[in-house]
Amino acid sequence: MTARSRVDTAAIPAAALSICEALRARGHRAWIVGGCVRDHLLGRDVADWDVCTSARPEALLAIFPKAVPTGIAHGTVTVIRDRAHYEVTTLRGDGDYLDGRRPEAVRFLDDIDEDLARRDFTVNAIAYDPIDRELVDPFGGRGDLDRRVLRAVGDPLRRFSEDGLRVLRGARFVATLEFELDPETEAAVAPSLAVFRRVSPERVHDEWMKTMKAPRPSRAFAVMRRTGILGETFPELAALEERDWAKALAALDACAGGGPLRVAALVHPLAPAVVEAWLKRYRFSNEARAVILHGLAHRALPAADVDDAALRRWLRAVGVTHLDAVLALATCVAAGEGRADECSRFAARARAALAAGVALSTRDLAIDGATLMSELGLAPSRRLGELLAALLERVTDDPALNRREALLEAARGMSPGA
Repeated sequence: MTARSRVDTAAIPAAALSICEALRARGHRAWIVGGCVRDHLLGRDVADWDVCTSARPEALLAIFPKAVPTGIAHGTVTVIRDRAHYEVTTLRGDGDYLDGRRPEAVRFLDDIDEDLARRDFTVNAIAYDPIDRELVDPFGGRGDLDRRVLRAVGDPLRRFSEDGLRVLRGARFVATLEFELDPETEAAVAPSLAVFRRVSPERVHDEWMKTMKAPRPSRAFAVMRRTGILGETFPELAALEERDWAKALAALDACAGGGPLRVAALVHPLAPAVVEAWLKRYRFSNEARAVILHGLAHRALPAADVDDAALRRWLRAVGVTHLDAVLALATCVAAGEGRADECSRFAARARAALAAGVALSTRDLAIDGATLMSELGLAPSRRLGELLAALLERVTDDPALNRREALLEAARGMSPGA
């Protein structure tokens, strides 16, 4: 797919244009810049329209007095127009990156080319002046869009040594943009891993979850594995044998159930304890961990022709809360192994049983503890819970027993040890 030859000014939100016009009216230049220009030229939906300008931070606050000084030390304010947020940043050059993430200081500039020179990849180093309708592309990003190549701005080793997160962003863009990584840029990844190690677990987590939104996330993880990024973040996953690695990537791409589910598909060949430790280390939420770990615990579905009682026991073990996630994960794993049809047949049976009102817990029985105490003269005790559990087992074998009188009759006939 060839990128657009020019920016369609009419596609830029009126609020973003009004910001640029307000800056120009006060004698400053303004450009739409970065990922929004890239995505627009590619014909993709644009999430955020960012603006860069020759106006200094104090001028920005004077022109936009209600702006939020979100990063004023680095020249960034957030202007709110039509309920949308627009980041407006003064042109700048970065000082030394002593921590491998952020520059120690910035200097404000008047030259748009110098500002673009500090950015990570050429496709993100394109700006557009909507007033003069001029595209600024000093590093050939427009040509790289056409070639679908991801290439670092200038010296890739320098770019990656400035900010360790850039190597992981590069892998993500290979998947989300469906581009190929420029060989010289890829060769600079391994020598930059010492800087990448300084990146916080939270930032790594964020990049992983953004990657999971790609059509084929496997493209990013293939890059991570062959360049050493994955070995730094998840060595157990990187060390999978080729057969298991291929299954992991196939399950990942087959999965369309969202971020946590795709993570589960990718790590499914690993032991759950290994995965759980990694999820904690990389700051996954309790909810995400529950989805992933529960899915992994039950990813091996029974055979499609398993008897009805066994199917109901499986449903009891899985529960309703994560049933859809478990079935989706199992289907993805099966698809990667060529067993999707069998898995789909079992999933259809499981959902049909659930729709029929299968009893999954003692709360689904036609009687409760109060009824047993009243009818059988029982006192509150452990015996009451054991009796309800035994009745649930009977109902699992024969759902027709889930009637008040039938359950009371069964309860009366149970021995004290039942």
